[in-house]
Amino acid sequence: MLDPQVTALLVELGYEPGAVEAIVSWTVYFTAFAVLAAIPTGMIARRKGRSVVGWVIFALCVPLLPLLIVWLLSSKKAE
Repeated sequence: MLDPQVTALLVELGYEPGAVEAIVSWTVYFTAFAVLAAIPTGMIARRKGRSVVGWVIFALCVPLLPLLIVWLLSSKKAE
């Protein structure tokens, strides 16, 4: 729920307050999902001997794809 002053400002600037609120809500959900997907991606990457930082950054940008890729990759650790 937007503040009435913010709503008035958005209307004055020509933006639909409901659309702005929906975009902000979607962004918050996407960010939370990306962080939740990055955690297991980093854990799997470390277990397989891959670059944890690289995979976590990749997972923060594109949440689910890196998790699937790193899970399917073979391990680089020497056996």
